[in-house]
Amino acid sequence: MLPSRLLPAAVCLLLMGGCGSLGMESPSADYAAAFEQAASQDSMRAECDWGVHYAPVAVPGATVAQLKAIATSRLAALHLTPAWQLDMPESQAHSFTDSAQDRAGLQLLLSIVLPALERYPVSVFAQTGLRHVVLVKDLSVDGQRRLAMPAPEIDSVVYADNMLAALCPAGMEMRVHHEFYHFIEYRQFNDFYYRDPVWLALNPPDTKYGHGGVTAYGKGFQNLGHPHAGMVSMYAEYGPEEDKAEVFGWMMTPAYASRLQQWTLTDTSLQAKRQLLRGVLNSPANSY
Repeated sequence: MLPSRLLPAAVCLLLMGGCGSLGMESPSADYAAAFEQAASQDSMRAECDWGVHYAPVAVPGATVAQLKAIATSRLAALHLTPAWQLDMPESQAHSFTDSAQDRAGLQLLLSIVLPALERYPVSVFAQTGLRHVVLVKDLSVDGQRRLAMPAPEIDSVVYADNMLAALCPAGMEMRVHHEFYHFIEYRQFNDFYYRDPVWLALNPPDTKYGHGGVTAYGKGFQNLGHPHAGMVSMYAEYGPEEDKAEVFGWMMTPAYASRLQQWTLTDTSLQAKRQLLRGVLNSPANSY
C-alpha cells in the first residue's frame, strides 16, 4: 500500500504521465481518499508480487473508443465479444466515459484481462458457452463492491476497474480466472454451490469449510496463501466452490502458479486438486 503522502502523485502518474505535464488538475480529495481506501481493502496485497507488470494495450492517452476497438479485435480472436454496460437485477455498474480517469482505468483493466483470457485454448470458451466479456467502470452486487463476477444467465463474465490502479495487478488476474471458473462450474453442474463429491474426497479428513465467499467481504480480509494442508489460500476455506475457483485462479496466474506448484510437492491433497482442475481445460499438462 502506498503511503498517504504519495497517493496524489500516484494518481497523477496513473492518469497518463502526471497531472502537471498534461495541464490537468490535481485529483480531488475524494478521489485520493477512495484510492487509499481501495488500496487498504485489497485482499490480495499481502500475497502480491508487486514486481509483476502488465504491458499497456495502447499508447498512453488512447481514447476510450480506441481502447474499445482494441478489446473488440482481441476478443474476436477468441470468438468472444465485449459488452460495455451491465443490466442485471441486484447489480449496479457504470460505463466508461472518455475522461482521463476512465481512459486510464480501461487501459489498465484491458492490460490484465485480455492476456489472461488469451492464456486459454479458444475451444474452452465454446465448450463452456462463454460468449461475452462485460467491461465496466465499477461494479457492485447487493451493495458490495466487486471487481469481477460470473454471469452465466447472459453468457458472460464481468470485470470492473473499481480503482484497480490501487490494487495488486497480479491479484486482479487471479480474479479473472477465479470468476471464469465459477462460470465453468455453473455450466457443468447448473449450480454455483454444487458440493462435488469427487472434490470433497480430495480433502484431508479434518477439513471444514465456512459459510461462503460472501462472508469474507467487509472485514479487511487478507487472502494469505496455503494456510492449511489441501488449501491454496484462506479464501478457499470459505466453501468448496471457492476452493475450486481459488486453485484454478492460482494455477492459471503466472505470478501465483509457481507458489502453488511448490506447495504441491509436499501437499498431496493440493496436488490432487490441481491435477483435477488441469483436466478441466483438456490442455497439455505443461501448459499451466
